[in-house]
Amino acid sequence: MKTSSLSDKDSLLTLIETKTAKIGIIGLGQVGLPTALSFCDVGFSVVGNDLNQTLLEKLAKGESPFKELGLSNLLKSCVETKKFTVDHNFQKTITDSNIIIVCVPTPLGNSIKPDLSALENVCTLLSELSLDEKLIIIESSIPPGTMENIVLPYIQKTSKCWVAFVPERLSPGQAFSEIKTTPRIIGYVDKTSGQLAKSLYEKLVTSQVFLTTAKVAEISKLVENTYRDVNVALANEISMICEKYGVDFVELQKVCNSHPRVNLLDAGPGVGGPCLPKDPYLLLNPFNSKTIDSKIIQSARIINDYMPEHVIEIVKSALSKFSKDLKNSKVTVLGVAYKANVSDTRFSPAKDIISKLVQSGAQVHVFDPKTDETFGTAKSPDLWSSVSGSDVLIIVTDHDEFKNLNLHEIKSKMNTPILVDTRRIYSSKQAEEIGITYCAIGYGGKSS
Repeated sequence: MKTSSLSDKDSLLTLIETKTAKIGIIGLGQVGLPTALSFCDVGFSVVGNDLNQTLLEKLAKGESPFKELGLSNLLKSCVETKKFTVDHNFQKTITDSNIIIVCVPTPLGNSIKPDLSALENVCTLLSELSLDEKLIIIESSIPPGTMENIVLPYIQKTSKCWVAFVPERLSPGQAFSEIKTTPRIIGYVDKTSGQLAKSLYEKLVTSQVFLTTAKVAEISKLVENTYRDVNVALANEISMICEKYGVDFVELQKVCNSHPRVNLLDAGPGVGGPCLPKDPYLLLNPFNSKTIDSKIIQSARIINDYMPEHVIEIVKSALSKFSKDLKNSKVTVLGVAYKANVSDTRFSPAKDIISKLVQSGAQVHVFDPKTDETFGTAKSPDLWSSVSGSDVLIIVTDHDEFKNLNLHEIKSKMNTPILVDTRRIYSSKQAEEIGITYCAIGYGGKSS
């Protein structure tokens, strides 16, 4: 393995400090594109590369491929000033760049094991090119041991380059603010690589930049999301216990959270998005090794994956009070994005909810102002056509557009006025005072 000299490092450091280093981003999805534009926004020139040629054509014209706060205007500005360009030629992108940041997906594959094929393909291509005096940064979420066993053997085999792992810490919907304000972790392979990467991200991040080993950085990203997943599972399980006791989870949550050392999270219809359903499995599946057994983490995944089924149980119970069942009932689903105010539907609990409704014979209509995804069911053009003649209205995503609905008018248009509020946007009192049957996760039948 070759290592670059101190003078080489100083040359690249000068380019970073003067913001004249050319950055190449490999993978222009919901992490790569905001990362690219954020570096442009602070003064760097960035070239983006992706396998999706249609995506590259859209980006070259300044057209946003997905919804993200601030994306459209920043993309147009960076394209117009030529701070951001795209290139379908992988080799040219690498050759023309001083710094390469890899943001390719690492999804779950068969048997809930990490699929690292996209990352391996990129590393293979990189190994065939000269990377001398370049800084290679991996931002993709990876199982512990991936840097040591996949990335380094490929890209440091023949080239004198520096390598670091810098896990992304953004959330769709707040990507641009979080890229700049959230502390960043630099996982170094060697101290020089770490210092170069730290200098680069200090130009981008207004918060603290931490240096640690690559393996600690690999694990830290996965633990952060596992922590959140486990705590959501606790809230979900307690919400179902509340139903057994006939008390309201929201009231219990308020009381419990008055304690200074308690923070009981919101319950909901399940956990979605690109990180929380995936990263616990990455944590428990180190590279090329047996799955680690963890009763807490694995149980949390089971609980959160079960929540769509619990929503269906709530719907069935509500319909039974009107001597109806799901078969041939019209059910309106509001929101299929995995969380509020984003278009991202990856791992959305709405998918399982809709699938189970359809399997039960329900007529399902979907309305989501953020996305055209319907998971194979009918998409309504607007809210009112979606609820007209409906037997059940399920709020799955708490978009802002759903927070001030005219419940009086909704009731007048529904066949059977049942509201299943999985996000607790409305209180039972609001609904029940006008004659809507109110149901929710963690609602034990007492007014809230």
